[in-house]
Amino acid sequence: MSAEEKLAKTLIDAGGKALFFTGAGASTESGVPDFRGPQGLWKRIPPEVFDIDLFYRDPEYSWRIYAEYVYSQISRASPNRAHIVIAELESLGLVEAVITQNIDKLHQKAGSKKVIELHGTYDKVQCLRCGFHGDIKDFIEDFIREKRVPRCPKCGRILKPAVVYFGEPLPSEELSSAFSLAKSSKLIIVVGSSLSVYPAALIPEIALDHGAKLFIINESPTHLDKDAELVVREKAGTFLEKVSNAVEEMMKSSKQKDESLW
Repeated sequence: MSAEEKLAKTLIDAGGKALFFTGAGASTESGVPDFRGPQGLWKRIPPEVFDIDLFYRDPEYSWRIYAEYVYSQISRASPNRAHIVIAELESLGLVEAVITQNIDKLHQKAGSKKVIELHGTYDKVQCLRCGFHGDIKDFIEDFIREKRVPRCPKCGRILKPAVVYFGEPLPSEELSSAFSLAKSSKLIIVVGSSLSVYPAALIPEIALDHGAKLFIINESPTHLDKDAELVVREKAGTFLEKVSNAVEEMMKSSKQKDESLW
């Protein structure tokens, strides 16, 4: 049995209790850079520019970096085959949810309905004082044009992109939902994550501890490779396309067998 057939069969056998856990590598085929790879974001700017303390000290600088290196690239990106296949598998009833470390909204653009965003979303802003949330497009064009840091329309405090900066906690509701799903899952498929950023990386570990099978699709090694049923060193879109084809064939074959009984 090929790798794609093994994952396809395990997906079908999981009976809708499968999760995808995605990281930056799931979106590189869409032109969104990862962080630690050869062409990663940290090769161009230091990680410290996304520290919450720096944001408070110099919000204009932080907004400029965000607009230039994050918003400008992500806002132009389109879903790749990995995002599309994951959404198609969900529509077939095989995937319970997508838990993502990504902020790019590409899962939703591809059609995924249940997406838990652990690190926030690129297209929103938030006020850390009064809790206001709004669309970033209502503020960022003025910043790009006039270099005026966006302020909350309710309380006047400086607005922040609604993504998790270093030094900030992950959103508690999303993290709690992800942990709960992991505990009840039968299968978790890691796509494009180094599994090195915590607490998000706890999620596959929790799933394993509660009896789920683990598949990893990632071009570089992770510390959970030894615990996986299968590790695939291939581009996510390429491999998941083959998985999709295998699922289709297996479901078609199963349907034909059922019909032959009658």
